[in-house]
Amino acid sequence: MKKSFFTIIKEEFVRIFTSTRLLLFIFGFPLLLFAYYAALFNKGVVTDLPITLLDLDKTQLSRKLAFMIEANPSMKIKYEVSDELEGERTVRSGESYALVIIPKDFSRNAQKGSPTNVTCYYNGEFILPGGLIMRDFQLTAGMLAAGVHMVSLEQNNLTPTEALNMVQPVNTDEHILYNPYTSYSYYLGTAFMPMALQLIIMIVSIFAFGEALKHKKGKELLESVDNKVWKLVIAKALPYTILFFIVGFFMNTLLFYKLGVPTKGSFWATNLYLLVLIVVCQSMGFFAATIMPSFRLAATVGGAYGAIAFSFAGYTFPVEGMNSFIKALNYVFPYHSYMRFFVNSTLKGVVYNYEQKTYLIAMAVFICIGILTIPLYYKKLKKGGYQSYD
Repeated sequence: MKKSFFTIIKEEFVRIFTSTRLLLFIFGFPLLLFAYYAALFNKGVVTDLPITLLDLDKTQLSRKLAFMIEANPSMKIKYEVSDELEGERTVRSGESYALVIIPKDFSRNAQKGSPTNVTCYYNGEFILPGGLIMRDFQLTAGMLAAGVHMVSLEQNNLTPTEALNMVQPVNTDEHILYNPYTSYSYYLGTAFMPMALQLIIMIVSIFAFGEALKHKKGKELLESVDNKVWKLVIAKALPYTILFFIVGFFMNTLLFYKLGVPTKGSFWATNLYLLVLIVVCQSMGFFAATIMPSFRLAATVGGAYGAIAFSFAGYTFPVEGMNSFIKALNYVFPYHSYMRFFVNSTLKGVVYNYEQKTYLIAMAVFICIGILTIPLYYKKLKKGGYQSYD
């Protein structure tokens, strides 16, 4: 029995909504991951990182420094130890991220103007907590040192204003662009959510196009559409495109209207480009399902390809710092082009330029790869399916 274009679309929708597995992959897992990332980055910034304090001075000034450290939102003194070995143990065991040592005679040396060091040992294995602790510790210690210096200058008959000008002769005026609150919700949420979505789209697309090949139903499927493989491919892909776009639209709504990610671009243009990413991921999933000799290998390779895409997105490590080969390799992953375009257009409000044009060209190339694979898919359908039963 020959099937029309719309009959295939209808059957695919019925198959999706009667399959618990497909419903979980299309709706369940993405929504669960979106909720997880939204809850994970709910505070926006990292706070109360546990640290260990060793105060060998035990004076009013050393306690003031401890109070200032405790008052810093990123750090919380969880342990106070009596010797360095005990403090080192808390860091090595992972109970705290850093050990701060205030030396003997700290107060006396500071008041005399003699050099004195406050030491901070932090765990470099944890880049984010270590970097935050080191940054805020240096800021806190610097503020205390400036305060002590000002008191000393005021005792030499300088006014508070004159003392401040002596301590800080040059004022800095900082303006943080695009993420003024330095919120990790804005920074990482906008990357992790589409990353998870593109991986799921890839896997579901492999399943949608590879299932008939796996079960040796290729000839039957091809005959049902009168050997019109183009009609078959488009009709099978379209329901997933629509449903994933609905999920993606919800994701962007969550990011911009619930989490409050600051944007300088168009919300609708962002969703349009997300639609392009969905089609591209479907194209690459179709490509993997077609060229691989078995369904298992297609799912493994396609899943791995989608999973490592974040490493080549140029998001946590700037593209400008990469060598030419890695810069070129980034374009092998559609997620890279999506994220770079998203950051430039949506977050920064950069008008369309040559760089964004290259991202669109890369996306078009991925779609062409899928289109060029259709004749090979036709041949596999004619043969019935994969040669391997895996």
